[in-house]
Amino acid sequence: MSYLKILFRKLFPPLFTVRIKSGEACLANGKLTSSFLGDCTEIARKNRITSGWIWGCSSPEGTKLEFSSEISKRDRQRFRNAAGVHRL
Repeated sequence: MSYLKILFRKLFPPLFTVRIKSGEACLANGKLTSSFLGDCTEIARKNRITSGWIWGCSSPEGTKLEFSSEISKRDRQRFRNAAGVHRL
């Protein structure tokens, strides 16, 4: 992660952070619905994602998801689709 991104995260912390470990999604900080976390776990298991991070950041358009590099672009879209269903 670049220094600029780290500084930005310190100044504007995410609304929530989800950690994926061993295919299980758990809330690291913030507030989130259990149904979205369940969907994240299901996506991670089906696509064999063993580790990674998802950050929910505030933007003018609403909540924007950002991802760690362990999560592929194809899988990122699956998480975005799930977030749209849950209206984060």
